[in-house]
Amino acid sequence: MTDTNTQIQLARQPDGEPQISDFQVAETEIPTAGPGEFLARNIYLSLDPYMRGAISGRHMGHSRSNQGDLIGGRCVAQVVESKHADYAEGDYIVIESGWQKFVVSNGGAKDQVRKLDPNGGPLSAALGVLGMPGLTAWAGVERLASPGLGDTFVVTAAAGPVGGTAGQLAKAKGCRAVGIAGSDEKCRIVVEEYGFDACVNYKKDNWEEDLKAACPDGIDVYFDNVGGPILDTITQQLNLYGKIVLCGLVSQYNRSGDGDFHGHNMGPFVGKRAQLLGLVVYDYYDQIDAFLKAAVPLVKAGKLNFHEDRAEGLENTPAHFAKLMSGKNVGKAMVTIGPEKS
Repeated sequence: MTDTNTQIQLARQPDGEPQISDFQVAETEIPTAGPGEFLARNIYLSLDPYMRGAISGRHMGHSRSNQGDLIGGRCVAQVVESKHADYAEGDYIVIESGWQKFVVSNGGAKDQVRKLDPNGGPLSAALGVLGMPGLTAWAGVERLASPGLGDTFVVTAAAGPVGGTAGQLAKAKGCRAVGIAGSDEKCRIVVEEYGFDACVNYKKDNWEEDLKAACPDGIDVYFDNVGGPILDTITQQLNLYGKIVLCGLVSQYNRSGDGDFHGHNMGPFVGKRAQLLGLVVYDYYDQIDAFLKAAVPLVKAGKLNFHEDRAEGLENTPAHFAKLMSGKNVGKAMVTIGPEKS
């Protein structure tokens, strides 16, 4: 174990899309575990779009970050020293530890610590398909949308961990799964690796016509991960009494001000008699055991696939985060901080 703890801190508030220069690398002392605490080393760090809003204080439960603050984030970690009765040296956990190599915790609610079964799937999957993104997708499909056999299920950001998982779960329920993504390579992954029936590249001209062709019977459920004008466009193809799961706001995370988008025309939503279903994953944390009971066997059987976009080394986190927030990532964005076995 090294003598110092590397952290990624905020250097300045991002203006629009985050830049590498918005962050700084700092070396601090490795924290010491006191009575009732444990020390863990981080292995994988999850990068998620919501972090952009969290840094600016626009995400639920997060205050605005200041210069020198540690950037928050969820990690897969391993306990290396413990003075806590419930955590032993060698245990694998998921923990809200931030962009750093080591963390001390008392296992309290603020750290959202969850033990991992190392035989329950790849450790990195606990940050994606078997973690918060997977739970988000499962809650949207199983608890909110409840699509039926033969329904057409459309999801944006379909190559990502939430969209990709949601479409696969809908497909397993007998739906026609159609993805929307931002490149031909992402669409290839959605169809060839995730098993969707079709995928539309929204950056191509006349993509709306491509969506109509992919959804000849209209859209019964739309799982929205982006918001903004795309939500309005897709709603035009929604069937009467269709459902819209409002999950993500990728189109708005990098906005510093009002920008050029000022809201939705609600007329089409009313005309479609649409059900708008707001999804906040925090409401479903108490159901994670039910989610894992359903998802782990599917992952092990190769019926719930995932794609990871990894960077190596904590120092490369700012660049990888900037890549994510510019839409250039392919799959679940994460950083490998250290080896799985010490």
